Amino acid sequence: MTLNEVRTFLRTSENYVLFRLPNEEMGRLIVSDHTDVSEAFPSSLEQLKNSFLMFPFSLGNHPILSISSKNLHFFELDDDSFRAPLKSEAQPSRPTPAYCEAFDKFVSAVRGGAFEKLVLSRTSSCLVSLQEPLSLFLRACAENPDAMVYLFHSSETGDWMGASPELLLTGDDAQLRTVALAGTMRNRDDAPVALSEWGDKERLEQSIVVDYIRGCISCFGTLKDEWGPYPVSAGHVSHLRTDFYFFMEQERRSDFITAIHPTPAVCGLPKESSLRFILDNEGYDREYYSGFMGWTDENGKMHLYVNIRCMKLVGSMAHFFAGGGILASSDLQSEWMETEEKMATMKRLLLD
Repeated sequence: MTLNEVRTFLRTSENYVLFRLPNEEMGRLIVSDHTDVSEAFPSSLEQLKNSFLMFPFSLGNHPILSISSKNLHFFELDDDSFRAPLKSEAQPSRPTPAYCEAFDKFVSAVRGGAFEKLVLSRTSSCLVSLQEPLSLFLRACAENPDAMVYLFHSSETGDWMGASPELLLTGDDAQLRTVALAGTMRNRDDAPVALSEWGDKERLEQSIVVDYIRGCISCFGTLKDEWGPYPVSAGHVSHLRTDFYFFMEQERRSDFITAIHPTPAVCGLPKESSLRFILDNEGYDREYYSGFMGWTDENGKMHLYVNIRCMKLVGSMAHFFAGGGILASSDLQSEWMETEEKMATMKRLLLD
Protein backbone atom coordinates (compact mmCIF):
# COMPACT_ATOMS: atom_id res chain seq x y z
CA MET A 1 0.00 0.00 0.00
CA THR A 2 1.30 3.48 -0.85
CA LEU A 3 1.34 6.36 1.61
CA ASN A 4 -1.34 8.17 -0.40
CA GLU A 5 -3.56 5.11 -0.15
CA VAL A 6 -3.01 5.09 3.61
CA ARG A 7 -4.06 8.75 3.78
CA THR A 8 -7.24 7.95 1.90
CA PHE A 9 -8.14 5.22 4.39
CA LEU A 10 -7.50 7.58 7.32
CA ARG A 11 -9.81 10.24 5.88
CA THR A 12 -12.68 7.78 5.41
CA SER A 13 -12.34 5.45 8.44
CA GLU A 14 -13.95 6.08 11.82
CA ASN A 15 -11.77 3.53 13.62
CA TYR A 16 -8.16 2.78 12.75
CA VAL A 17 -4.71 2.02 14.12
CA LEU A 18 -1.33 2.86 12.63
CA PHE A 19 1.55 0.99 14.23
CA ARG A 20 5.17 0.01 13.68
CA LEU A 21 6.91 -2.70 15.70
CA PRO A 22 10.41 -1.86 17.01
CA ASN A 23 13.17 -1.79 14.37
CA GLU A 24 10.85 -2.82 11.52
CA GLU A 25 10.81 -1.05 8.16
CA MET A 26 7.12 -1.65 7.45
CA GLY A 27 4.18 0.12 8.99
CA ARG A 28 0.79 -1.46 9.51
CA LEU A 29 -2.70 0.00 9.16
CA ILE A 30 -5.83 -1.57 10.63
CA VAL A 31 -9.22 -0.13 9.70
CA SER A 32 -12.59 -1.17 11.05
CA ASP A 33 -16.18 0.01 11.18
CA HIS A 34 -16.25 -0.25 14.98
CA THR A 35 -14.19 -0.56 18.16
CA ASP A 36 -14.99 -3.42 20.53
CA VAL A 37 -15.49 -2.40 24.17
CA SER A 38 -15.05 -4.74 27.14
CA GLU A 39 -15.15 -4.27 30.91
CA ALA A 40 -13.12 -7.40 31.71
CA PHE A 41 -9.88 -8.93 30.45
CA PRO A 42 -10.57 -12.25 28.67
CA SER A 43 -9.82 -15.48 30.54
CA SER A 44 -7.93 -16.73 27.47
CA LEU A 45 -5.61 -14.72 25.21
CA GLU A 46 -6.98 -16.77 22.33
CA GLN A 47 -9.86 -14.30 22.34
CA LEU A 48 -7.46 -11.48 21.45
CA LYS A 49 -6.07 -13.09 18.31
CA ASN A 50 -5.84 -10.83 15.27
CA SER A 51 -6.59 -7.55 17.05
CA PHE A 52 -5.03 -4.35 18.38
CA LEU A 53 -5.68 -3.74 22.07
CA MET A 54 -5.83 -0.64 24.31
CA PHE A 55 -5.89 -1.49 28.04
CA PRO A 56 -6.30 1.32 30.62
CA PHE A 57 -4.19 1.95 33.70
CA SER A 58 -7.17 1.13 35.91
CA LEU A 59 -9.81 -1.17 34.46
CA GLY A 60 -12.45 0.09 36.89
CA ASN A 61 -12.26 3.58 35.37
CA HIS A 62 -12.06 2.86 31.64
CA PRO A 63 -12.92 -0.09 29.36
CA ILE A 64 -10.64 -2.29 27.29
CA LEU A 65 -10.76 -1.31 23.63
CA SER A 66 -9.83 -3.49 20.66
CA ILE A 67 -9.98 -3.23 16.89
CA SER A 68 -10.00 -6.40 14.79
CA SER A 69 -7.07 -6.65 12.39
CA LYS A 70 -8.97 -8.62 9.77
CA ASN A 71 -8.56 -5.54 7.55
CA LEU A 72 -4.77 -5.18 7.88
CA HIS A 73 -2.52 -3.40 5.38
CA PHE A 74 1.27 -2.99 5.17
CA PHE A 75 3.09 0.10 3.92
CA GLU A 76 6.71 1.22 3.66
CA LEU A 77 8.15 3.85 6.00
CA ASP A 78 10.39 5.52 3.45
CA ASP A 79 9.29 9.16 3.55
CA ASP A 80 12.60 11.06 3.80
CA SER A 81 10.90 14.34 4.62
CA PHE A 82 10.51 13.13 8.22
CA ARG A 83 14.08 12.06 8.89
CA ALA A 84 15.60 15.40 9.90
CA PRO A 85 16.90 15.24 13.48
CA LEU A 86 14.86 17.04 16.10
CA LYS A 87 16.77 19.37 18.39
CA SER A 88 14.34 20.35 21.14
CA GLU A 89 15.16 19.31 24.69
CA ALA A 90 13.38 19.67 27.99
CA GLN A 91 14.09 23.14 29.39
CA PRO A 92 14.59 23.87 33.10
CA SER A 93 11.25 24.66 34.70
CA ARG A 94 9.65 24.84 38.12
CA PRO A 95 7.25 22.22 39.48
CA THR A 96 3.63 23.32 39.58
CA PRO A 97 1.87 23.68 42.95
CA ALA A 98 -0.28 20.63 42.14
CA TYR A 99 2.80 18.51 41.46
CA CYS A 100 4.51 19.75 44.65
CA GLU A 101 1.45 18.79 46.70
CA ALA A 102 1.27 15.34 45.12
CA PHE A 103 5.02 14.78 45.52
CA ASP A 104 4.81 15.57 49.24
CA LYS A 105 2.02 13.00 49.67
CA PHE A 106 3.85 10.32 47.71
CA VAL A 107 7.31 10.73 49.22
CA SER A 108 5.88 10.97 52.74
CA ALA A 109 3.99 7.70 52.21
CA VAL A 110 7.19 5.97 51.04
CA ARG A 111 9.36 7.43 53.81
CA GLY A 112 6.73 6.41 56.34
CA GLY A 113 7.15 2.78 55.31
CA ALA A 114 3.70 2.20 53.78
CA PHE A 115 5.20 1.58 50.32
CA GLU A 116 8.47 0.31 48.94
CA LYS A 117 7.98 2.48 45.86
CA LEU A 118 5.28 4.67 44.30
CA VAL A 119 5.10 6.10 40.80
CA LEU A 120 3.93 9.71 40.58
CA SER A 121 2.86 10.89 37.13
CA ARG A 122 1.37 14.08 35.77
CA THR A 123 -0.19 15.49 32.64
CA SER A 124 0.54 18.66 30.70
CA SER A 125 -1.67 20.19 28.01
CA CYS A 126 -1.16 22.80 25.30
CA LEU A 127 -2.68 24.12 22.10
CA VAL A 128 -1.07 22.76 18.93
CA SER A 129 -1.66 23.16 15.23
CA LEU A 130 -3.72 20.39 13.70
CA GLN A 131 -1.53 17.54 12.46
CA GLU A 132 -2.02 15.24 9.50
CA PRO A 133 -2.11 11.80 11.23
CA LEU A 134 0.14 9.90 8.85
CA SER A 135 2.79 12.64 8.82
CA LEU A 136 2.84 12.67 12.62
CA PHE A 137 3.11 8.88 12.73
CA LEU A 138 5.98 8.81 10.19
CA ARG A 139 7.88 11.40 12.15
CA ALA A 140 7.47 9.42 15.38
CA CYS A 141 8.72 6.27 13.64
CA ALA A 142 11.78 8.05 12.28
CA GLU A 143 12.67 9.53 15.66
CA ASN A 144 12.02 6.39 17.72
CA PRO A 145 13.33 3.38 15.75
CA ASP A 146 13.60 1.12 18.82
CA ALA A 147 10.08 1.83 20.10
CA MET A 148 6.62 0.45 19.47
CA VAL A 149 4.98 3.41 17.70
CA TYR A 150 1.22 3.60 17.35
CA LEU A 151 -1.65 5.98 16.61
CA PHE A 152 -5.06 4.71 17.77
CA HIS A 153 -8.19 6.52 16.56
CA SER A 154 -11.70 5.72 17.69
CA SER A 155 -14.88 7.45 18.78
CA GLU A 156 -14.28 5.96 22.24
CA THR A 157 -10.86 7.51 22.84
CA GLY A 158 -10.15 10.23 20.31
CA ASP A 159 -6.54 9.99 19.15
CA TRP A 160 -3.90 8.34 21.35
CA MET A 161 -0.33 8.17 20.13
CA GLY A 162 2.85 6.79 21.64
CA ALA A 163 6.39 5.55 21.12
CA SER A 164 6.90 3.04 23.91
CA PRO A 165 10.29 1.46 24.72
CA GLU A 166 8.79 -0.79 27.42
CA LEU A 167 7.79 -4.31 26.41
CA LEU A 168 5.09 -5.97 28.51
CA LEU A 169 4.88 -9.34 26.75
CA THR A 170 5.85 -10.80 23.40
CA GLY A 171 6.23 -14.30 22.05
CA ASP A 172 4.42 -17.42 20.94
CA ASP A 173 4.00 -21.01 22.15
CA ALA A 174 7.75 -21.67 22.04
CA GLN A 175 8.95 -18.80 24.23
CA LEU A 176 7.78 -15.55 25.84
CA ARG A 177 9.75 -12.44 26.71
CA THR A 178 9.19 -9.44 28.96
CA VAL A 179 11.45 -6.71 30.34
CA ALA A 180 11.97 -4.73 33.52
CA LEU A 181 12.58 -1.10 32.52
CA ALA A 182 13.17 1.37 35.33
CA GLY A 183 15.52 4.09 36.46
CA THR A 184 16.09 7.18 34.34
CA MET A 185 19.10 9.35 33.52
CA ARG A 186 19.67 11.87 30.77
CA ASN A 187 21.72 10.51 27.84
CA ARG A 188 25.40 11.34 27.52
CA ASP A 189 26.14 12.76 24.05
CA ASP A 190 23.11 10.99 22.54
CA ALA A 191 24.29 7.63 23.92
CA PRO A 192 23.02 5.51 26.83
CA VAL A 193 24.59 6.23 30.21
CA ALA A 194 27.29 3.67 31.01
CA LEU A 195 26.28 1.09 33.60
CA SER A 196 29.04 2.23 35.98
CA GLU A 197 27.54 5.73 36.17
CA TRP A 198 24.13 4.73 37.54
CA GLY A 199 23.38 5.72 41.14
CA ASP A 200 21.86 3.81 44.03
CA LYS A 201 18.40 5.33 43.57
CA GLU A 202 18.10 4.22 39.93
CA ARG A 203 19.55 0.77 40.65
CA LEU A 204 17.06 0.27 43.47
CA GLU A 205 14.17 1.28 41.21
CA GLN A 206 15.30 -1.30 38.68
CA SER A 207 15.80 -4.07 41.24
CA ILE A 208 12.27 -3.57 42.62
CA VAL A 209 10.77 -4.12 39.17
CA VAL A 210 13.10 -7.05 38.43
CA ASP A 211 12.17 -8.85 41.65
CA TYR A 212 8.45 -8.34 41.04
CA ILE A 213 8.51 -9.61 37.45
CA ARG A 214 10.70 -12.57 38.37
CA GLY A 215 8.22 -13.49 41.09
CA CYS A 216 5.23 -13.26 38.71
CA ILE A 217 6.97 -15.50 36.18
CA SER A 218 7.73 -18.10 38.84
CA CYS A 219 4.05 -18.17 39.87
CA PHE A 220 2.73 -18.82 36.37
CA GLY A 221 5.56 -20.25 34.26
CA THR A 222 9.19 -21.32 34.04
CA LEU A 223 12.02 -18.82 33.74
CA LYS A 224 14.55 -19.89 31.09
CA ASP A 225 16.99 -16.99 31.06
CA GLU A 226 17.52 -13.53 32.55
CA TRP A 227 19.87 -10.92 31.14
CA GLY A 228 20.68 -7.56 32.67
CA PRO A 229 20.60 -4.95 33.89
CA TYR A 230 22.05 -2.97 31.01
CA PRO A 231 21.47 0.63 29.86
CA VAL A 232 19.25 1.47 26.88
CA SER A 233 18.35 4.77 25.28
CA ALA A 234 14.78 5.98 24.72
CA GLY A 235 14.58 9.47 23.24
CA HIS A 236 16.85 11.79 25.23
CA VAL A 237 16.98 9.56 28.32
CA SER A 238 18.48 6.23 29.37
CA HIS A 239 16.91 3.44 31.40
CA LEU A 240 18.15 0.26 33.03
CA ARG A 241 16.71 -2.84 31.42
CA THR A 242 16.61 -6.54 32.25
CA ASP A 243 15.25 -9.13 29.80
CA PHE A 244 13.37 -12.26 30.87
CA TYR A 245 12.85 -15.32 28.64
CA PHE A 246 10.34 -17.87 29.88
CA PHE A 247 7.78 -20.54 29.07
CA MET A 248 4.15 -20.41 30.16
CA GLU A 249 1.16 -22.55 29.29
CA GLN A 250 -1.43 -20.77 27.14
CA GLU A 251 -4.17 -21.04 29.75
CA ARG A 252 -2.04 -19.21 32.37
CA ARG A 253 -1.03 -16.19 30.29
CA SER A 254 -4.14 -14.11 30.89
CA ASP A 255 -3.70 -14.49 34.65
CA PHE A 256 -0.02 -13.57 34.29
CA ILE A 257 -0.86 -10.32 32.51
CA THR A 258 -3.46 -9.50 35.15
CA ALA A 259 -0.85 -10.12 37.85
CA ILE A 260 1.97 -8.19 36.22
CA HIS A 261 -0.04 -5.10 35.22
CA PRO A 262 0.49 -2.45 36.38
CA THR A 263 4.13 -3.24 37.11
CA PRO A 264 6.13 -1.36 39.78
CA ALA A 265 7.66 0.60 36.88
CA VAL A 266 4.37 2.51 36.48
CA CYS A 267 2.56 1.85 39.77
CA GLY A 268 4.40 0.79 42.93
CA LEU A 269 4.70 -1.85 45.65
CA PRO A 270 2.68 -3.32 47.22
CA LYS A 271 0.73 -3.36 43.98
CA GLU A 272 -2.93 -3.14 45.06
CA SER A 273 -2.44 -0.54 47.79
CA SER A 274 -0.15 1.47 45.47
CA LEU A 275 -2.81 1.47 42.77
CA ARG A 276 -5.43 2.71 45.22
CA PHE A 277 -3.08 5.38 46.59
CA ILE A 278 -2.37 6.65 43.06
CA LEU A 279 -6.05 6.79 42.14
CA ASP A 280 -6.84 8.68 45.35
CA ASN A 281 -3.88 11.09 45.46
CA GLU A 282 -2.35 11.68 42.03
CA GLY A 283 -4.89 14.36 41.17
CA TYR A 284 -5.91 13.38 37.63
CA ASP A 285 -7.14 10.44 35.55
CA ARG A 286 -4.36 8.56 33.72
CA GLU A 287 -6.91 7.00 31.32
CA TYR A 288 -4.84 4.82 28.94
CA TYR A 289 -1.45 6.24 29.93
CA SER A 290 0.58 3.51 31.71
CA GLY A 291 -1.92 0.90 30.65
CA PHE A 292 -0.75 -1.31 27.81
CA MET A 293 -1.41 -1.60 24.11
CA GLY A 294 -0.35 -3.74 21.20
CA TRP A 295 -1.17 -6.33 18.59
CA THR A 296 -1.70 -10.08 18.47
CA ASP A 297 -1.46 -11.67 15.04
CA GLU A 298 -3.70 -14.36 13.54
CA ASN A 299 -1.45 -17.07 15.03
CA GLY A 300 -1.67 -15.62 18.52
CA LYS A 301 1.83 -14.13 18.73
CA MET A 302 1.71 -11.12 21.06
CA HIS A 303 3.39 -7.72 20.82
CA LEU A 304 2.18 -5.91 23.96
CA TYR A 305 3.84 -2.74 25.29
CA VAL A 306 3.32 -0.51 28.32
CA ASN A 307 1.67 2.70 27.12
CA ILE A 308 4.33 5.24 28.14
CA ARG A 309 5.81 8.13 26.12
CA CYS A 310 2.33 8.86 24.88
CA MET A 311 -0.16 11.67 24.35
CA LYS A 312 -3.84 12.20 23.72
CA LEU A 313 -4.97 14.54 20.93
CA VAL A 314 -8.39 16.17 21.17
CA GLY A 315 -8.99 18.74 18.45
CA SER A 316 -6.29 21.38 18.82
CA MET A 317 -5.32 20.24 22.34
CA ALA A 318 -2.48 17.85 23.08
CA HIS A 319 -2.33 16.16 26.48
CA PHE A 320 1.09 14.74 27.45
CA PHE A 321 1.80 12.20 30.21
CA ALA A 322 4.89 11.13 32.15
CA GLY A 323 5.84 9.77 35.55
CA GLY A 324 8.73 8.71 37.72
CA GLY A 325 9.45 6.35 40.58
CA ILE A 326 9.30 7.85 44.07
CA LEU A 327 11.63 6.35 46.67
CA ALA A 328 12.62 7.64 50.10
CA SER A 329 15.63 9.38 48.52
CA SER A 330 13.64 11.14 45.76
CA ASP A 331 14.18 14.85 45.13
CA LEU A 332 11.34 17.12 43.96
CA GLN A 333 13.19 19.03 41.22
CA SER A 334 14.90 15.90 39.88
CA GLU A 335 11.61 14.03 39.63
CA TRP A 336 9.96 17.00 37.91
CA MET A 337 12.75 17.24 35.34
CA GLU A 338 12.51 13.51 34.69
CA THR A 339 8.88 13.97 33.66
CA GLU A 340 9.87 16.93 31.47
CA GLU A 341 12.47 14.80 29.69
CA LYS A 342 9.98 11.98 29.13
CA MET A 343 7.24 14.28 27.82
CA ALA A 344 9.71 15.69 25.29
CA THR A 345 9.43 12.45 23.27
CA MET A 346 5.94 13.45 22.15
CA LYS A 347 6.17 17.23 22.56
CA ARG A 348 9.01 17.60 20.10
CA LEU A 349 6.91 15.95 17.39
CA LEU A 350 4.35 18.74 17.67
CA LEU A 351 6.09 21.84 18.91
CA ASP A 352 9.29 22.09 16.84
